[in-house]
Amino acid sequence: MEDPAAWKKVFIDFSRLDENGLAGPQSGKVALNYEFCIPAEEQKWRTVQRIDPSAQVQKGSRGRSGCEKESWLVIGSTYQKNYKRVIYELASLPYVARIQETFFE
Repeated sequence: MEDPAAWKKVFIDFSRLDENGLAGPQSGKVALNYEFCIPAEEQKWRTVQRIDPSAQVQKGSRGRSGCEKESWLVIGSTYQKNYKRVIYELASLPYVARIQETFFE
């Protein structure tokens, strides 16, 4: 059974995405990237990797999420199978406080 509290940590507009996790016009669809912080611990990073194969860690970067010094920034992509379930599973982790869309500038 899903815990609705997990979804309260997710700040992504899913209405913009199709069933493949892509947004935009038919001629130029793109995936959305999202970010979150995790404690700077290898075991927690391995757990995230098992849940989200698209995840990449950015050690030392604060990101828009404002990761603290003892945290790592993680970036994932909606372009993957069952992307909503992946995001839910990540949000269910007790050490993930917020998942939000990220923008590369």
